[in-house]
Order: sequence, then C-alpha cells, then structure tokens
Amino acid sequence: MKATNIIFFFITFVHLSSENCNIIMCNLKGKSLKQSRLTSADIDTTVCPYLTISFAEFDNDALVVDKQVSETFPWMWVAKAKNPNFKLVLCFYNAVGVEEFYDMYRTPEKRLKFIPLLVTYLRNNKFDGVQVELAVGYGLWSPLRYNIDRWADFMEDIQKAFTEEAKSSGKPKLLLFGHIDSRKEDYDPLYHVPRIYKYSDFVIVDAWPYYPLRIGPKYNISITNTHHTRIYSEHQGDFSNIDYNVKTILRKGGIKEKTVISLYLMAEFYRRVFGLGFPRYDWVKYDNYGAVGAIMSQGGNVTRVFDNCPIFMSDRTVIYYDDEISLTEKVKYIKTKGLAGFEISDMSADDFKGVFGRGKFPLMRAVNEECRKP
Repeated sequence: MKATNIIFFFITFVHLSSENCNIIMCNLKGKSLKQSRLTSADIDTTVCPYLTISFAEFDNDALVVDKQVSETFPWMWVAKAKNPNFKLVLCFYNAVGVEEFYDMYRTPEKRLKFIPLLVTYLRNNKFDGVQVELAVGYGLWSPLRYNIDRWADFMEDIQKAFTEEAKSSGKPKLLLFGHIDSRKEDYDPLYHVPRIYKYSDFVIVDAWPYYPLRIGPKYNISITNTHHTRIYSEHQGDFSNIDYNVKTILRKGGIKEKTVISLYLMAEFYRRVFGLGFPRYDWVKYDNYGAVGAIMSQGGNVTRVFDNCPIFMSDRTVIYYDDEISLTEKVKYIKTKGLAGFEISDMSADDFKGVFGRGKFPLMRAVNEECRKP
C-alpha cells in the first residue's frame, strides 16, 4: 500500500450566464492535513460542495482503500446529509509502473471484472463519481508496463459501465474525471488525449509550470523575471507558463469545455545566502497564504510581475505567491478561453484559519466571486 494520501477535491458548479468557469475544484492532501492543522471544521461545504477523497488503488485483484481514508467516511456522510449539494468523488490513483495494475487494465476480461467492483463500492459508500489518475514522475515510468491504447480502453469501459448502471438503477450517472499531466514531453506516451476527453465528463489538467529552486545572478535568473504561476510567456521559447500548457493539451485534442486547469498555489519561500560571491537565493520551503501574511506583517515590499503575480521581498527573504488579485486574473483567463474551470491542487495553500485578517479561504472566495461575474 502506498503512503497514505488523502485528497479532497471540492467542486463548485456555479450558476453563470455563460458556459465557462462553471467548475471550481479544491484539493486537500493527507500530508497537508497533518502539517497544516487543517481540519474538517475549517471546511466550508457551501463554498465547495463536491469532495473527492483519495486514494483507492488496485491491489490483489481488488479495490483497496486506505484505512485512514475510510475513517473519514462517517464525517463525509454527515456533511452530505446536512448539505444536499455536497457530493463525494473517489480518486482511483495508481503508479504507471505497477505490473499488477498494468495487467488488469490491458486485459479486457480482468478490467471488466474489476469495474463492477468499483461501481458497487462507489454506490455503497455514497460516492457520486471517481477520478482516475496515473502517478507519474521519476522512478515511476516504465515503457514495458504501460499501453496508451489499453489505458484509453479502460476509461471507455468505466464510462460505459457508469452509463449502463444509471439506466438500470434509475440513479444519476456517476461522474468520471480524467487527469492529464502533459507538462513534460516524456509524459506524452501516457495519454491518448482525444480518447481520454471523449470518455471523461471532465479532465483535470496540471497547468502550473516547472520552475527553478534557485534564483539570483549566479543562476542567471532575475528575482523579478520568474513566477511559478504566471499565465503567459514573456519571450519566444518560454514554456514555463499556464497558457503554453493549456494550448499544448488543446492542440493534442483536448476539449476546452471539459478542461479544468489545476494550479499549485503554495507560496515559494527563498532565503538569501551570503558569503558565496554572487548574491544567491535558495529555496527554503512551501507554505500557505496565511504564512505569507505573517511574514509580510514584519515589513517588506510587494512587487507585481507578469499578470499581476505578487512577489514579496525583504532584506533576506523572497516569496513567490498568489493573492486575490492574481487569482482574479487567472479566472479571467479561464473565462476568456472558454475553459470548464479551475482547481487549486492543495486547499491548504489558502489561508484557512484567517491569519491574513481577510476571513477564511480568501483565495477560493476570490475565485468564486470572479467566476460568478457575467
């Protein structure tokens, strides 16, 4: 069993006069629950009524849900009873290179045996859908244990099963969320983009760029010439921006009306290193918006770059982060492009305790406010 990782995706279907920006998603990871002290009492289900919990995985020919995950079910059921708009989604999360998982989805008989087990589990535990995600990255890639077409077949069979079950049961159809990380060319062989979009109700796309962990003259990276969530490129050949990643997916066959862009909004903290010749700033940590407010109260300056992205600077500290102003720009981008919506990839990145003095979850409330505008 993988290390415990609980993810809550909160999706707000906002009633709009237009057809874009109608989905808002928030993601809370298990390690963030422990490290940030975010609790269920902090969560406002009226702001984010769709919750996806992760993870479940395939193991020993069965759907296996981590004990720490299943222990959260009673709280979720109570919350769902109190709020009719509150929905539950299960994240089915597996690493690319796991041979047993690969053997299941590439073999028609085995995947058609597994999918009914998935449907039964979702219904028995009051879930309203599933997100199907591949764990990719260093040490997980294995070209001998992946088949791009069989993975698309797996998505197709899940959607067929959901549709048939809804017809026979008379219940609302279970939702299928796809997931794509196409920020590196190495990941291209993993996704048959047109088919994943065809069979998914919505597709979550990792859209934040990769960025350096060191800045300063020594590394030929200006402090104010980078930001980890900038929207557009500043020069030809700049691929580290949201717009490039979105256009890449759409060019490969993505459907904009189904595309939910996912952004990592944890603030990036850097500290100046002295005594090494050139001025240099090394990465220190990720932290949330509340922690940014605590540092800013001690004095310093805020500079805005690119698309109103803020950078806080003091004598020894540089922080790259997002605030209500910069997120408003990102929502405007989503609406301009006609995309389905927005996901914050870790909900604990917001100021969930109200440290900034702007109320709880000011970032998510800013997203909601801008999405609701015509």
